Amino acid sequence: MRRLVFLDLDDTLFQSHRKCPSEEALRPTAYLADGRAHSFMTARQRSLWQLLDDQSTLIPTTARDHDALRRVDLPFQSWRIIDYGGVILNPAGEPDSDWMARMEAHAHDSLDELNVLLDRMLSFAAHERLAIHARFITDFGVHFYLVAKYRDERASDLDQLQDALVVPWVAKRSQNYRLHRNGNNLAILPRWLGKEWAVRHLIAHLGRDWGELLTIGIGDSLIDGAFMAECDYAITPRGSQLFEATLSRVLI
Repeated sequence: MRRLVFLDLDDTLFQSHRKCPSEEALRPTAYLADGRAHSFMTARQRSLWQLLDDQSTLIPTTARDHDALRRVDLPFQSWRIIDYGGVILNPAGEPDSDWMARMEAHAHDSLDELNVLLDRMLSFAAHERLAIHARFITDFGVHFYLVAKYRDERASDLDQLQDALVVPWVAKRSQNYRLHRNGNNLAILPRWLGKEWAVRHLIAHLGRDWGELLTIGIGDSLIDGAFMAECDYAITPRGSQLFEATLSRVLI
């Protein structure tokens, strides 16, 4: 039986230096566009990677785009799910054409509405003098979703944008959009976009080719729970956003 592990990356397998335990021997794992090390693996994370890599087929399942994934120093050799499930890369590193055609059609339908929201976010940030950077996440020429981040350690600026503008906007369109906030990332995602849809698609596809599968989902965020629920087993790091919302409640 083939074992597939759908593996979130950031804050699951590695994290920024400020989130790392100070006592750990850290290994640089992901880099910024200018070549600087940005994210690091602890000894426990390296041990987890080795265990999974030795025993299964690892499929990164990440919000990272293609360029950001290429700046991760790990030898992924099989399929890859990126852009919150917007792109599925085959083992040769090429987008799955059938999935890409489906995503392009959906993205075309959402583009105008998200452009209007982006303009409103930028205007609101300028008027309120918020230290906010907001933009479309675009990969392979497709506009997938919006993301906003705070700058200069001004987390309250992102809170203000979220509460005053984004939450009411999404609430009025909850059948079509969802909101994901984790630390410095505020993402507005169309509901046609999701890691869970890509994981479901890939499990069905690989099941036809490889036969019976054992599937494991590993992630840290609340939004990861949906793709992990598509798998036979689910794993989340202790202390993660998902852990705090679930397993921490049964601790004595």
